Amino acid sequence: MRKAFTFAAAFALAAAAFTITMLTAPPVTEARPVSSIDTYNLTVNAAPQEDAAFDAN
Repeated sequence: MRKAFTFAAAFALAAAAFTITMLTAPPVTEARPVSSIDTYNLTVNAAPQEDAAFDAN
């Protein structure tokens, strides 16, 4: 019984510390797209030419 009480007390203390931390100093995130890679340009350049030698047609 003592182990269960100790576990419950430790869990309650950790939960309280976590809650207080999140309420007083929540993590700050900056959501923005990464514009250093142009995926459209990569896609257009990756398309093979129609008269390419490796084309199976």
